[in-house]
Amino acid sequence: MSALAPRHRTILRTAAACAAVTAAVLGPVSGAFAAAPAQGAAASAYTQVRGEADGGGTYVRTVKVADGSSVVKIYRMGPGHYRADGFFDDGQSFGSIEATPAEPYVAGNLNGMIITLSSKGEVASWFAKARPTGPHTETLADGKTVVQVTELGDQHYRAVLVDKDGRTLGTMEVDGEAKFRAATKVGSLWAVLETDGGVTSYVAR
Repeated sequence: MSALAPRHRTILRTAAACAAVTAAVLGPVSGAFAAAPAQGAAASAYTQVRGEADGGGTYVRTVKVADGSSVVKIYRMGPGHYRADGFFDDGQSFGSIEATPAEPYVAGNLNGMIITLSSKGEVASWFAKARPTGPHTETLADGKTVVQVTELGDQHYRAVLVDKDGRTLGTMEVDGEAKFRAATKVGSLWAVLETDGGVTSYVAR
């Protein structure tokens, strides 16, 4: 995966649950970072949720992310509703993502740096490694959870997380049109599905 992009405007796209999606070129103080198509150059793009970097809410905390210099500022918007606004170390915004009761886990991808947010205000970030794409089965970062990815159509995938006994732990689905990236969390394990069928995962410490 590529390293973090230079500090310039980044195209962001996203789908918020039960909401219309607007693609946008993210400026210094607008937009949202979430999920874009995981193909070619688009794989490095963030995606946009409704909401602005100055979209209100009650400030909770600031978290440094995986590149060691950028941060996300966390805001509580309401019960089970949090927003994370992202900023490079020079103060330039790279957008925001929102987790809600309807979509409790969301994720963004900036040139391979994954940032996730839950509707409890939990945040994790990591750099995605090269991974299988398309229909496949693989073991995730905790070494015990298995994900089974099936293809339902063009850029339309479903991923089912199961334990060693085959018990379903979680499901994610992307369709390449309204939802470009899906995330879930099982215990301390985060998993993110993209529109090439690839799954990246991370165990939060």
